Amino acid sequence: MNNHRYIDFLAKLAIDSAHPGGRQLTEAIISEASIKAGDRILDAGCGTGATSAFLAEKTGAGVTGLDIHPKMVELAQKRSAAASTPFQVVAGSAEQLPFGDETFDWVLSESVTAFTRMAQSAREYFRVLRPGGKLIAIEMTIEERLSLPERKMIQSLYGVAGLLTEDDWKKIWEKAGFSDIKAWKDSDFSQKAAAVELPSYRLTEEIDEEALDVWLSHLQIMLTYKDILSYRIYQAEKQETL
Repeated sequence: MNNHRYIDFLAKLAIDSAHPGGRQLTEAIISEASIKAGDRILDAGCGTGATSAFLAEKTGAGVTGLDIHPKMVELAQKRSAAASTPFQVVAGSAEQLPFGDETFDWVLSESVTAFTRMAQSAREYFRVLRPGGKLIAIEMTIEERLSLPERKMIQSLYGVAGLLTEDDWKKIWEKAGFSDIKAWKDSDFSQKAAAVELPSYRLTEEIDEEALDVWLSHLQIMLTYKDILSYRIYQAEKQETL
């Protein structure tokens, strides 16, 4: 999609953990993942670098954050420079990852793949994972099909090519080569009992009329479609070859 209004809006506010579930869900997922010190992790679509910094500090893994938005790359680089455990930051697209085959043990994608050519990004995740490596993706997922006008309106705001059900996502991961595909709701993780923590933000520039319009439209969509426009946490594995 060529419409980057929503992504530009997130960059203007420098929002940390803007993905569904926020930082609490990220921490819950990571705490239950079998990430080991020395593992190599790609944080695809790292944004401001909040998750990359958390991963580097808490797991001892070698973390690489990647983002296509110049402002996000700049913010992530600043965060890495100030961190007690720095991480690498690379400018690039999930659709064409600038890494060799079988580079990473883990690929993490937090509300990123839906904003790309999804099947292409899924193939790239698979390519850069080593055999036995795992993908964790938090992705926008609809609970039921919407009418064409509704789909067009939501897709126009977020700049996404489609609105997928859980089964649709599973087919994308499967076609990319992944196996042992699982899908969870946020309530399946230990953070479900914790208080909700809103994403933090830091204004990087004056909020203009365009950004305000995106924000208000986003809030309206979240209210109107709160029972339909949801998300899942997907985990999938690149099977080891015999």
